[in-house]
Amino acid sequence: MQYYTPSIPAIECPPLVPENTPTLVCPSCGDTMKHLRTIPKLGARLEQLIFVGPSCEKVDTRKLSG
Repeated sequence: MQYYTPSIPAIECPPLVPENTPTLVCPSCGDTMKHLRTIPKLGARLEQLIFVGPSCEKVDTRKLSG
């Protein structure tokens, strides 16, 4: 019996989407929008989350205060 030995060790990393990411329902298609991207806070600009509707590809943004 042979066992597979990975050549690169697994590295745990934090999730790409924060746990407190809001869930949005797309007003066009009614599906749950998927988190596409987070634009980090820069200076006076607030952190911004970008969402996309999976069926209709409508884009929505949310600004996070904090």
